[in-house]
Amino acid sequence: MQYRTLGRTGWSVSLLGLGTGGRSQLGQSYELLPQQSARLVRHALDQGVNLIDTAPSYGDSETRLGLALDGVARHTYFLSTKFQPHADKDSLHTAQDLRASLEQSLETLRTDYVDVFYLHGVGPQAYEAVNERFLPELYKARDEGLIRAIGLSERYQSDHTHAMAQRAIKDGIYDVLMVGLNLMSPDAVRSVLPLASEYNIGIVVMCAVRTVLIDPIQRRRFLEGWEREGRLQPGVVDHETPFDWLLDEHSPSVSAAAYKFAAAHPAAGSVLTGTANIDHFDENLRAILGPPLPGDCAQRVLDIFGPVQRNVQPDGIRMTRRR
Repeated sequence: MQYRTLGRTGWSVSLLGLGTGGRSQLGQSYELLPQQSARLVRHALDQGVNLIDTAPSYGDSETRLGLALDGVARHTYFLSTKFQPHADKDSLHTAQDLRASLEQSLETLRTDYVDVFYLHGVGPQAYEAVNERFLPELYKARDEGLIRAIGLSERYQSDHTHAMAQRAIKDGIYDVLMVGLNLMSPDAVRSVLPLASEYNIGIVVMCAVRTVLIDPIQRRRFLEGWEREGRLQPGVVDHETPFDWLLDEHSPSVSAAAYKFAAAHPAAGSVLTGTANIDHFDENLRAILGPPLPGDCAQRVLDIFGPVQRNVQPDGIRMTRRR
């Protein structure tokens, strides 16, 4: 495993982190038993993964993690979970709701603290209101030892220019930011990561691989739409094989190339992978630890898709905590 320092936290985190959201939801989408999910988690730990991310909204992921991590020395891994501040489109939850969610997560995860507690999916329009309402409660929880670092994840679906992340980095309030970055939405490499490096803010990359990257129907729909909107130069990539030029013996698949691209910038502390299958996990691990993408290939990704400034939508199945 390779490790990087997660910004000003000073923590040495695994370059590949284990995510429990996305399409797989730690195997829930494929009806894996909790014991099977636990085997996947333990396998990831055995391979050197020490950063694990979850959220109450990821179905029973917190419960499954609590089971999987029971008996594992707590100091050997970094655990993060989240709180969704938005009650609906026009209103926020209360600070008391945050506290209740944190306490429930700690109980479900069978731990006394989480290393990073994220405010989840915050857009630029809500940024100030979210800070005003929830930061005092977060500071209190940190002082009490319930959380070690305060995090913020962007509203990837709509914040195409990463405006919130850039503002948060400059404000210096948050220790860790979770940012979307992939081959078709690479703008963070130019806008967010250099800034995070300058301000020493930790970055965890989400959405490194999306179904759209490997699904020809979805991919064609996005490419054709961007061409119609004038965001993508017509003919610059083939709609059927837009990433074949990235493939070689070290990047045998688009997914492998995507993980390499997401990890290329040194400010990316950890890149999350979500899977239900140990073999699939091992493929992703080999990709991210293998030789990097050639510099000219990474630059071509930025030249082609950087100006698009449109994030391909997350393909996870929305799930809520089971009561």
